Amino acid sequence: MEKSAYHEFRDLEDRHWWFIGRKAIFTHLLARLELPRAPRILDMGCGMGGMLQELQALDPNAVVLGADVAQEALSHCRRRGFHRVLKAHGESLPCANASLDLITAFDTLEHIPAELETLAECQRVLKPGGWLMLSVPAWQVLYTHQDRIVHHQRRYTASDLERKLRAQGFDVLKASYINFFLFPMILPVVLAVKLWQTVLRTEPGQRTNVGLPVPLWMNALFAAIFSAERHVLTRLSVPAGHSLLVIARKPAG
Repeated sequence: MEKSAYHEFRDLEDRHWWFIGRKAIFTHLLARLELPRAPRILDMGCGMGGMLQELQALDPNAVVLGADVAQEALSHCRRRGFHRVLKAHGESLPCANASLDLITAFDTLEHIPAELETLAECQRVLKPGGWLMLSVPAWQVLYTHQDRIVHHQRRYTASDLERKLRAQGFDVLKASYINFFLFPMILPVVLAVKLWQTVLRTEPGQRTNVGLPVPLWMNALFAAIFSAERHVLTRLSVPAGHSLLVIARKPAG
C-alpha cells in the first residue's frame, strides 16, 4: 500500500465503522473454529497488527505470528507489543511444512501478484485439518482509484476464489459476501465515482475511502449495522456484498 494509507489505517482502525464491523465479524467466526489447544497461528498481511490481539485472545497459550512485506507496519506491530512478526511474502513463508493450525489473511490476497503460489504455500505450511480464513474485496467491476491507492491487484467473486482454493487442495466450508446490509447504498456510490473518474480522467489524490470524514452518529450507525452481519453469517452465506469472506480447511487425511 501507499505509505499514506498505512498511516490512515493506523489512525482509524479503532474508531472507523468499517474496521469495527469487519473485526466483529472476523472474531465472531474465528471463535467458532475447531482449533487445538495452544494453536500456532499466522496472520498473513498483518499490517499494523489490528487483528493480532484478537487472534491471541482465541487461546492465551496460542503462538501468534504476524507477517507483512512492509517494514514500517512490522515496526508499528512491535511498538504495540507484538514481537513475533516477520517480513515475508505470501508465496515464500518462513514456516516449516505442516506447522500451523490457522492462517488468516484479512484483505491481503488481493495485494499479492502470485496469488496461486500463495495459496499453495498456505497449503504447505498448514497442518492436516488446519484452517485458512480469507477476506478480499468483491466484484472486479467495482475496481476504482481506491484499489490502486492500496495496490490491489484484483477483486474477487465467490466462485472464482472457491475454484482457486479447491485447485490448491482446500475444502471450502464457507464462502459469503460481507458488508451486505450497506451494499445497496455503497454500490451506486462506487459506480458513480468510477464513472466520474473515467469521464473526467481525474485522480482524487492519495486519500483512501476510510479517510473521508463521517459524522459520529453515522459512523456509530454504520458500525452497528456492519457488525450485526456476524449473526447472519453464523448460519448463512450471502450472495452479494462489498467484500468476500472464505473459510477453508486443509483435508485431514
